[in-house]
Amino acid sequence: MQNLITKFLRSPLAIGVVCGNALLAVGAALAGIAPVLVVAPLFVFVTGGELAMILLSKSGAKAILAEQKRERDEHDAECLEETARQRKRLAMLRIENPEVKAAIDRLVFVAGVYLESCAKGNARNPIVEDAVQNAAKTVDGYLHLIDAGRIGSRIESKAPTGPQDLEQKAILSLDGSTRLIAEQLALPFGGLEGNHTVLDAVDGRQELEK
Repeated sequence: MQNLITKFLRSPLAIGVVCGNALLAVGAALAGIAPVLVVAPLFVFVTGGELAMILLSKSGAKAILAEQKRERDEHDAECLEETARQRKRLAMLRIENPEVKAAIDRLVFVAGVYLESCAKGNARNPIVEDAVQNAAKTVDGYLHLIDAGRIGSRIESKAPTGPQDLEQKAILSLDGSTRLIAEQLALPFGGLEGNHTVLDAVDGRQELEK
């Protein structure tokens, strides 16, 4: 109940009532109609009563629903913006290993399809967004270990060796995230024509790379 009241007080309707009554109270005080000591408690009493009546009415319920929708839309926009930011960052990374780079490109491709689907009005999918975040963490961890290996090699005055197991783990993790995203987008409610559109696109890229 407290959460609903908070949402109602944040709504434009409630804010409008408070601001309107505040202007009337200030005007009354400045005009000398009533002293401030009378206007202030009267403002609180009248405004509180009006808000309580509106809260219990259909207008109050509509205001709460509208505020809930606004908060959801704002949250969705923030999540999609973060997903787009992570995708752009991954796309701009310079990766020496071509296989790891190809795995990143596959992830970037399906993430772009997801963002395009949301831009067309389809609902966002937290599973897809988590997969993009996990992929970004995988790449960050891979690059950190690669850099650490190079520094160690320089200290020991040895040529850096290619950590094949590290690269394979990164590729497997990235491809796992890519396929998870592709499977989510291939569902009918994903906003794409055909149940296998994205999967076919990903598999086609993999075949071309081979």
